[in-house]
Amino acid sequence: MTLRPSERLTGGALAGLLGLAILARPPRWPAYTLALAAMLAILAFLGRARPGRAWRLVRDFAPGAVVLGVFLLLQPLVAAVNGHRWDATLAGLDTRWFGALADRWRGAFGRPTAFTEVVYLAYASFYLLPLTVAVLGRRRLGPEGFERLVFTLLLGFYLSFLGYFLWPAEGPRVPPALASARLGGGALSAAVRAFLDRAELTTLDAFPSGHTALSLLAAGLATRPFPKSAPLLWAWALAIVFATVYISVHYVVDVVAGLALAPLTVLLAAPLHRLLGGAPARPEG
Repeated sequence: MTLRPSERLTGGALAGLLGLAILARPPRWPAYTLALAAMLAILAFLGRARPGRAWRLVRDFAPGAVVLGVFLLLQPLVAAVNGHRWDATLAGLDTRWFGALADRWRGAFGRPTAFTEVVYLAYASFYLLPLTVAVLGRRRLGPEGFERLVFTLLLGFYLSFLGYFLWPAEGPRVPPALASARLGGGALSAAVRAFLDRAELTTLDAFPSGHTALSLLAAGLATRPFPKSAPLLWAWALAIVFATVYISVHYVVDVVAGLALAPLTVLLAAPLHRLLGGAPARPEG
């Protein structure tokens, strides 16, 4: 069985989380460790060579499904591993460095209802952006190019998850009972808020802003291979970044950290990909 570098990266992340869960023993940790072990087993199973387009399709996108599954499981483990909360520090940095900017950002254009609806929709579309770039890559880049693209996106996710363990914070979230009055919007905004309240099981995910890092990373990776799609993808990415502060789920300092994480991921991806068995990128031209 030959695993791809992206699968080895994902397997390493799962193994690390499994080890942390055994040591930290978060609530219901036996079920927690079983879920992580099951994802590891599925990843290993899919790594076995099988003919057929359907098998390849499932294998190609399985690490992305693991990312979503891991994110949904992070909250109890982060809380068990690191009891310190960084919200006061991050809020203080926001006030000191970006006070006026943060206020203008959250109150942009007077928060008209139609504009707020669009912003909430952009925020909710976050996972679709890297998925769209991955689909484009699978169709147009060939197996090696697709693998490098997916590896870089996965690395961005895992580095952002590492940040949640190091600096756990919930961000400037507005309590659900006050959200409508403070954040505005209409029926769509309310529906997105209700969905996020139920679906986002991990809330200690403010620093760095994964929405920022992964959106910019996805758009950046798509710029050269897909120049015709790049303007739309960049507009989409910037809308997501704008939404993070506008709807009060991130401090501005979280966004700055996300801005730094995107190029750091690109810098680390190539050598780490080679270390995990990947072929070097072929020079263009």
